[in-house]
Amino acid sequence: MKKYYSLFLQLSWITKASICISLCLLVLSLSQDAFYIDRPEGPKAYLDSSFLFFLGWMSFLGGGLVPFIIWLANPLYFLTIIFTVRHDKSALFLSLTPIILASVFMMLPSILTSESGSTAEITSRGLGFYLWFSTFIVLFFGVFIGQKQQAST
Repeated sequence: MKKYYSLFLQLSWITKASICISLCLLVLSLSQDAFYIDRPEGPKAYLDSSFLFFLGWMSFLGGGLVPFIIWLANPLYFLTIIFTVRHDKSALFLSLTPIILASVFMMLPSILTSESGSTAEITSRGLGFYLWFSTFIVLFFGVFIGQKQQAST
């Protein structure tokens, strides 16, 4: 852990700031609604971001392969941070992957809502989704600018 802290201190200020800002955005996103679905029992039903963040991996167990693949943006985000701190050049490519996965979710018209295979239409994305998506954007630009600065020195 000490090694990673000293490696973190060696990063450019823009990269350190982008990591910190993106982590703050991620934590903030967990307190907001992720998206709203159309259900007969509640037309304004929504799914909580923290529930999706911590238990979204379980969608695979219920037959939801696409939601599981989209959920993989979360561990890839943390891998990007680790690769960035380790000054690994592949962090830039890795930082694009969560953006792509979140963009796929943005295009989904409906989502699996139960293990029986029933789906519900996604009526809108909530603030939690947009904050979650912005964590990936902020980290990508921080990694990009940091690697550009490192290459020019």
